[in-house]
Amino acid sequence: MKKWSFIFTFTVTVVLSFGQTNGYHPFPDSNAFWGQTFWYINPSNYCTDYDDQSLYISGDTTIGAYTYHKLYLNGYRSEFCVPPNIPFPPYYYVGQYWGAFRQDVANKKVYLNNYGNDTLAYDFNLNVGDTLRPSFINWFNYVLSIDSVLVGSQYNKRFWLSDGSHPNYAALIEGIGNTQGAFNHLMYPFEGGNNLWCLNVNDQTVWSYNSSSSCTLITRTDDFKIQNRIVISPNPFSVFTILKINQNLKDATMTIYNTIGKVMKEIKNISGQEIRIQRDNLPVGVYFIRLEEANQFITQDKVIITN
Repeated sequence: MKKWSFIFTFTVTVVLSFGQTNGYHPFPDSNAFWGQTFWYINPSNYCTDYDDQSLYISGDTTIGAYTYHKLYLNGYRSEFCVPPNIPFPPYYYVGQYWGAFRQDVANKKVYLNNYGNDTLAYDFNLNVGDTLRPSFINWFNYVLSIDSVLVGSQYNKRFWLSDGSHPNYAALIEGIGNTQGAFNHLMYPFEGGNNLWCLNVNDQTVWSYNSSSSCTLITRTDDFKIQNRIVISPNPFSVFTILKINQNLKDATMTIYNTIGKVMKEIKNISGQEIRIQRDNLPVGVYFIRLEEANQFITQDKVIITN
C-alpha cells in the first residue's frame, strides 16, 4: 500500500510540475508579431471575407506619463464565394498603424491606446469563477478553469472562458493575449469571428495554434498601390471624416459595416475624388468601408469612431 501511495504521489508531482508556471509572464515589448485572422460573412453577396493579419511591434512612443509600444498591421484581404457570386480582388496592405500598448507588470495588467484613450485590455489577476472586469476586449465572460500552456521554453497561465452559453470557446494566455487575437474582442463566432494563429518573438515561433503551420510576417507590397488609393483623415474621428481617392468616381456606392458584417450606413450616387462621411448615429467602434462602382469592387479600409 505504501509503495502504490509513493508512486501515485510521485506521478502527480511530476505531472503538476510540468503544468505549473513560474511567476507572471508579460507580453513581448519588441521584435515580435502576432499572426491572426478576422473573417465575416459579407451580407451584400454572402461571400466570406478574410483579413489575414500580422500585428507587429515597431518602436515606442510616449503618451501622457507612460511609454507605449506601437503596433502596426500588415495583411492580406481576400474573399471566398460560392458561384455564381464573384469575389472582390484580393490585395495586400503594409505598415498600417493600429494602436499602442503598455504593461503594468507588477499588477499583471496590460493597457491599450487605440481610441485615443488609455483603456484596460487585460487583467491577469484571475481565479476560477471570476467574472472578467469590463475592458477593451471583454464584454461578459467568466473563468471556467485555469491551466498552463508552453510558450517558448516556459509555461504561461491559460484562463479558459465562458460567456454563459459557450463553455471554453476562448482563452486568455499570459504574454500572448487571447485565442481570438492579441487584442481582439472576445466573442463567440456568429457570421464572423477572429482567430489567433501564432506568436513570433525574435524570429522564433514561441506559440502556435497548430504546430505544423508556419508563422511568417506578411510583407508583400506588390498590391500596396491598391491600399494607397484611399486616404481617410482624421481616423479615428468623432463627428466626420474625409475620404480621398486618386481616381474619379461616378455614381459609386459606399457601404459601412460593423465588425460582424452588419450594414450600418450606405451612401449612394458618389462622384468625384472626395467623400465626407458623417458619423450621425453610429456608436463608438471599428467599422469597415467598402467602395463599389458599377457593381465592381474598388477598395475597402477600416475606420474607428470615438467620442
